[in-house]
Amino acid sequence: MPMSKDLTMLKADSQKFLIAMANAELEPAELATKAGLSNNIVYSMRKGCYTKPKYLGAVARTLSVKVQDLIE
Repeated sequence: MPMSKDLTMLKADSQKFLIAMANAELEPAELATKAGLSNNIVYSMRKGCYTKPKYLGAVARTLSVKVQDLIE
C-alpha cells in the first residue's frame, strides 16, 4: 500500500530559494545561523525537499520575503 503524501509539509522551490538567498547576499550557513536553524535544514530546503512550515517561515522572515515566494 503506497504511503500518502504528508500534507503538513511544504516543498521549497530550489530556484526561488536560491534567488532569495542571492538577493539577501547570504550563504546557506549564514542563513541557517540568522534564522536559528541547523545547516541541514537550510541545505534540504535549498535542494527542494519538503520541510516544516515553521522552518520555511523562519527562513522567509530572515530573507525578508513571503513564504509563498519560496515554495512551488
